[in-house]
Amino acid sequence: MYRLVVIDDEYIVVEGIKAMIARLKLDYEVAGWACDGIRGLDIVRQTQPDIVLTDIRMPGLDGLSLIEEAKEFCPDTVFVVISGYTEFEYARRALSMGVKDYIDKPISMEKLRNVLTRMEKDYFSPRDESMALAYGQETLEKLGQLFEASVSAMTEGDAGNFHRYMEQGLEKILELYGNPEDFRREVYKWLCVQSDILTERQPQVSRDGLISYQEIEKKDTVAEIMDYARKMIKDIARYIEADKTGSSHATILELLAYIEENYNKDIGLNELADRVGMSTAYLSVLFKSEVGTSYVKYLTGLRVRQAKKLLKEGYKVSEVSGMVGYNNYRYFCDIFKRCVGKTPNEYKHNY
Repeated sequence: MYRLVVIDDEYIVVEGIKAMIARLKLDYEVAGWACDGIRGLDIVRQTQPDIVLTDIRMPGLDGLSLIEEAKEFCPDTVFVVISGYTEFEYARRALSMGVKDYIDKPISMEKLRNVLTRMEKDYFSPRDESMALAYGQETLEKLGQLFEASVSAMTEGDAGNFHRYMEQGLEKILELYGNPEDFRREVYKWLCVQSDILTERQPQVSRDGLISYQEIEKKDTVAEIMDYARKMIKDIARYIEADKTGSSHATILELLAYIEENYNKDIGLNELADRVGMSTAYLSVLFKSEVGTSYVKYLTGLRVRQAKKLLKEGYKVSEVSGMVGYNNYRYFCDIFKRCVGKTPNEYKHNY
């Protein structure tokens, strides 16, 4: 029985999913649920589930920020996003965040059954055999590393390494998804993300001129899909070679200044990405590459530093919590202790 957590700010959606899972009689049990991101992260930490279904936009902590933080202590958990976005826009935004699939609203029994069955087949069933699990996990991790390396190569204007990493990525995808239909789906997601990143860096490039769902759908065999993907990769590499100047550093500096001024507000990756006109997935990779840590860790560190300063100045712990952007007092205390090694009260009484 696989343990599942549901997080959505619409209570009716949470209850609907719980009821559907009970009726579907699949090998899943609901280990916990929440209606906001902060509480959801708490539930994930407590239950260590096999799979998390989470909405994108929620109060307190948005879905992608939740995923980024949860992966630190639940590296083997599979994340599926609940979204109102269209299919491919959603896939592009979610892929590099470690999201494995999505369910678009309104959620039906058929949609839920399909995604849970797919997750069981692709990610959970191999766990029944230790050798298969070790191999699959290693391949997935390598695929993630190749994705990050290819994005870094693009941002650095290194067309040669971009081409090499993408070629290796195709081989890893094929190892994981030998069926032509599955291979086509995963390759298309990968290429969509890379196309979006290129057009964000080079707005003059038309994404429609790079990749076509209609064209890749016509490819029936693995060999045909591979040939199409390799042509796409060569095209993107040519654009990278033609334009090696970027403004990523200036963009991150702008965002760091914005975060410094607004760290006490509810700002998530989605808002920051919209602010600078990037996809959330790309901004997450770019931020980590430029700053050296994830956005969530950076924001948490900034808030904790400000909290320590305010506690030294004599403010009450309950006051400090809200002043640095944590409306949930218990969550603030938990974060502070994990970062500092002491509770806020213990820290305050030492000064």
